[in-house]
Amino acid sequence: MLNKRKCRRLANPELKMALNNGLLHADQIDYIIRTAVKIIDHHKTLILYVYPRLQAVKGDFRPLWAVFQDKTDYITLECREDGSFRWRTAAFENLDNGWDFTRKCAFYSAKDEEQVFRYLKSDSGSGIKALTSFQYNILEKRRRERRKNREKEIVSRMECIPALPRNLKNWIHKSVMPAYFFYDYKRGGMDVPGTCTSCGHEVRLSGVKQGNKGICPHCKRELIMKPRSRRGSCMTDRDTCQVIQKVGDGELIVRIIKVWHTYADDIPKMQIYENARQFIRQDADGKICCEDYNYSYNSGILTDWKKGKRPASFSQWQYHFEADTCGHLYGRNLPTELKGTPWQYCPIADFYNHFHEPMQALPFLAAYLKHPRLEHLSKVGFWNIVSDLAYRHHPDCLNETKDRTHRILKVAAEDVGFLREMDADIGMLKVFQQYSGLKDRQRLLVWQMEQKVSRDILPILKHMTVHKFIRYIENQFGFLRLRKTSYGTLRYKVIQDLVSEYRDYLNMSVKMDYDMKNSFVLYPKDLQKSHDRTARRFKQKKDSLIKRDFIAVYQGLAGQLDFEKDGMKIVYPSTPDSIISEGNALHHCVGSYTERVAEKECIILFLRKCSDEEKPFYTVEVRNQKAVQVRGVGNCGMTDEVKAFISAWEQKVLCALPPAA
Repeated sequence: MLNKRKCRRLANPELKMALNNGLLHADQIDYIIRTAVKIIDHHKTLILYVYPRLQAVKGDFRPLWAVFQDKTDYITLECREDGSFRWRTAAFENLDNGWDFTRKCAFYSAKDEEQVFRYLKSDSGSGIKALTSFQYNILEKRRRERRKNREKEIVSRMECIPALPRNLKNWIHKSVMPAYFFYDYKRGGMDVPGTCTSCGHEVRLSGVKQGNKGICPHCKRELIMKPRSRRGSCMTDRDTCQVIQKVGDGELIVRIIKVWHTYADDIPKMQIYENARQFIRQDADGKICCEDYNYSYNSGILTDWKKGKRPASFSQWQYHFEADTCGHLYGRNLPTELKGTPWQYCPIADFYNHFHEPMQALPFLAAYLKHPRLEHLSKVGFWNIVSDLAYRHHPDCLNETKDRTHRILKVAAEDVGFLREMDADIGMLKVFQQYSGLKDRQRLLVWQMEQKVSRDILPILKHMTVHKFIRYIENQFGFLRLRKTSYGTLRYKVIQDLVSEYRDYLNMSVKMDYDMKNSFVLYPKDLQKSHDRTARRFKQKKDSLIKRDFIAVYQGLAGQLDFEKDGMKIVYPSTPDSIISEGNALHHCVGSYTERVAEKECIILFLRKCSDEEKPFYTVEVRNQKAVQVRGVGNCGMTDEVKAFISAWEQKVLCALPPAA
């Protein structure tokens, strides 16, 4: 590292330049370079003094930059406009922000450039290019050293990893990759000879047809039938596998293995390689710690392993086989590998064997430590709930402080076997928990799952039993499923449509004060007709209530808001319909304000011309003794005359009203 204190003493050699030197008057040159070689801290050091040309023309020979370059390092002292200095570590070509900075630099003399060649031991090109290349090599060397230091940590991390299981390749070939029956096409497909790719034996199968499946009589493996003519020149299969191993005191590694089967002939050629590693451990505080590494072929100095997850190829929404960590789980070594770790009793092997589908091992291992009842639920056979806990995180409907199955699931003891037979997941469990205490709740859940009904059941069951609800809905759907709307489409495409309408009907019946214990009300003979009839009555009742409250509001305001000035006056609406007509005439949305007026949220008034009180002119909305909206035709704003009227009305009338008005 260069000694800044000693370098600073040599920052300004006070060199002079001949003012008649042509270089000082070359407009294409912005900077002039002088050089020197000095001994700094017992090391020969090349110094480049960089002068602004325009400054030198004026006789100011203070260098803007003094670049100190030795064999292993470089540093620049910059002189600011205010006379202060600062040290910079940028390379020479980056001292100025311009992309063509080096093109605008020139050596004061051939001797200055020759000193650069001699010091850098270069004899080709220009002195600036030689310097730039030399500094680039220093930077590259530093990068390599930093990279080596990082890779040393990775190499050290990988030292504890054992060899892969010896029978892994055989397990992949026999249990993971698909097996084929390759044959030559023969009309009829009876007793056709061919090759089993699993065991390699010549066998004969009947009923042979492209895509059919059969059983190899020798190895008993299921085979996919494929004629050799359909195989092409090179057919390929690929898949992902995972191997879990113990790598330290309570730490595991999940090794992601990629497998390719290539069929140039009947016997596949297997390519197997490891492309990702995932470390997982639990620290002293119980926190789960995970580390990811990915393999990048021929990309490192000491190792090709890189820290972090492998990025997707082009987009996170595009599948990338090399980045996929979901695969089949090798389980033959798990009893030995998990022993003595926090995962000693982890049911990950049983989980994989139950579904026998590709899975991600790391989230499952992490979930086992987060959810203390995951092992219990696995043992009693709630595999879908275990899957949700591991991969979808819905623990709010479980009580993981309990140790009895029904208490963990928050259901009755007699419901545990039923839910297991239903192969319940978290979503189904949440629905069933809402039926706590209901008679025939098991029958209701089965019916709900079969009919794909997902909502509106509980409000209906406030009025009837499960048995009566199911019987009534099925009876109604039997003849209503063909009922059409006025547009010619089916009104009840699925039974959920009928259930939702039934709930709507009961809700309106309650608001209409019907006798909800009367079977004539609860179970109408034709639900669709009864629903529509009740909806009309409900609307009429609602409209009558709105009209009653609407009229009461304006009766209470009679005479309080009257005002007349400049040929304009305030007019009260007589009914809700008059507000609707006002909105239609002026083409704005005041017609939707009738309920707000009835509920005393606002007051709607009409501004009319005295010469024609019946013709709509402006509509006024009043809130808290203030006109908050005044709109004319097409929702337009106020004219100057209307503004003056409204301002005077607010001051003389509205402000004088009590706050409740």
